[in-house]
Amino acid sequence: MDPEQTPPGVPHHSLSAASFAALSRGDGSPRITQDFWKTEESRRLLLASTLMTEIGKDPALLGPLPPITEVIRVLTEAQEQAPAEVGALLIDPEVGSGCAYALRRLRGGARGDGPLWLDLGIVHALALAASARAGLPWSTRLPLRDGNAMIPSYGIARFAAGPEQVTEAHTTDGDIRLRSGGQHVDMDDPDGGASWWSLRSIRAGEELPLTVRLDDLDPLRDLADPVPPARLDDAAFERWRRLITSAWELLCRDYRADAEAMAGGVVSIVPLQHEPGWDTRSASHGEAFGAVMMSEPRDAVEMAVTLIHEFQHIRLGALLHLIRLTEPDDGTLYYAPWRDDPRPLPGLIQGVYAFFGIAKFWRIRWGTTSGTERTQAAFEYALARQQTAEALRIVLSAPGLTESGQRFFQGLHTRLGEWSHEPADAVDPDVARLAAITADSHRIGWRLRHFRPRENDVAELISLRTAGKPAEPLGPVPAAIRPHAGLRWDQHIPAAARRRILSTTASPDPLIAGEAALLSHDVPGARAAFVSAIGRTSGAVDNADVPDDEARAWAGLALSLAAAGDTPAATALRRRPDLVRAVYAGMGRRVDPADIATWLGPAFPDRP
Repeated sequence: MDPEQTPPGVPHHSLSAASFAALSRGDGSPRITQDFWKTEESRRLLLASTLMTEIGKDPALLGPLPPITEVIRVLTEAQEQAPAEVGALLIDPEVGSGCAYALRRLRGGARGDGPLWLDLGIVHALALAASARAGLPWSTRLPLRDGNAMIPSYGIARFAAGPEQVTEAHTTDGDIRLRSGGQHVDMDDPDGGASWWSLRSIRAGEELPLTVRLDDLDPLRDLADPVPPARLDDAAFERWRRLITSAWELLCRDYRADAEAMAGGVVSIVPLQHEPGWDTRSASHGEAFGAVMMSEPRDAVEMAVTLIHEFQHIRLGALLHLIRLTEPDDGTLYYAPWRDDPRPLPGLIQGVYAFFGIAKFWRIRWGTTSGTERTQAAFEYALARQQTAEALRIVLSAPGLTESGQRFFQGLHTRLGEWSHEPADAVDPDVARLAAITADSHRIGWRLRHFRPRENDVAELISLRTAGKPAEPLGPVPAAIRPHAGLRWDQHIPAAARRRILSTTASPDPLIAGEAALLSHDVPGARAAFVSAIGRTSGAVDNADVPDDEARAWAGLALSLAAAGDTPAATALRRRPDLVRAVYAGMGRRVDPADIATWLGPAFPDRP
């Protein structure tokens, strides 16, 4: 909460001017991380107490589970007996995820797949874990989700399939025992037809250690609805251990300041499943400070950059719990250079902060490696720097930024500008060209998918073209953004650019051949290939759900025209590819699409 919004006499957390300045430049420190833990602890206490207060308004909500008064009683006693242990439990990321999801279900923000008390039972599991940590004897009932009962920070009890919806749970001298339908499990000695899976931890580093829990069990470990446990086998667990250990060694060696800030700030890693069309998937949760979700990276470098990326999200999320950087969302959507879908301003600023961290990662790696690794790092740095700079311009011009938001992102903009003007940051021209093509290709494809031209504009332009008259300047009214039905689209330029960086062979597919020609600076060949591809793939006038291959072809044509120096045509295609495509389709595709772009060039005054 902003201090100026806090009622008089009410204590509040605050952030020092020095910490705000450091964060606004993309930096952090162990002290800032510790301060965030303190503020997140207060937020977690508020979250848990709000949930229990809401449950207390209607005792029937808990169904077969014990009353909320009993939960509150044992939590209070455990807090008195072992304040440090119970405090550490309360700020556990999975407690935040579980309580937040339960509160959303209670308030209708999540649907769930079972009775409400199934999710509200997180408070009983929390109280059981607290009593175990405090060494108190206590008995309760816990809900079973598909035969499983998750106990925060400990693990999951798994019972054979049966009709039972609850399990009897007991704790004595720190040991937890559960029983259901004639089966029983002891946390320290599981048997009796049921099993116990403990949460496992990985420790990396000696002089600057990182200890993380590899959470493959908690049903609420993902961002959305509950998911079943997905226990990693020994071989998979060992792969994760090696990746985390090697990545931490890299961070401690080459990214010392980031590692020092992260050492106490990342406490849980949640393995995600790979999905087709994605590289490493990663995410974090605003109510699960300290937890990172990711699919298994290919190598230690990918693990390290993903940790940097997500820790940026974690820090910004904690800052947003203290200070408002944006006004309430008004529904406006914006372009994010790393996303295929339009984003609201709160989502865009998260991406800006994370991709600044990625740019910083590759900038440092560019200076600490050699050979192919250095060339690859230069490309990734140039691309991330360009994407972040473009997004920062969008953010800083958005009317939804608060005064604090302006100051914060101006600091990031200043830092990025310092890099751009340092002689050492002069990336090889060919590498910079490939990065620019990759960024431009994405922006043009995004506009083609999400911009919708006004029918009057299209009809008027077709009429002028048919009459042989020049295109007239368009007014300042922008195209309407109507999000495409597909979340992602099939892009080949990024992979082709990276293949060229690594000197590997591209596919013989004609469209990919055009992209390869563009990246190789064979401008005439690229233009011819893209014009041919557009003639084969161009669809309806209204631009609804433009096919991936057609989006690639139009983006490639725009970039080949720019490389050839045809500025008016390239400008038209870069700014309004949707309109160029609509006019071309409206002419019955009887003309050269590049000629249509050239003709439309004068319709775009010199504006972004």
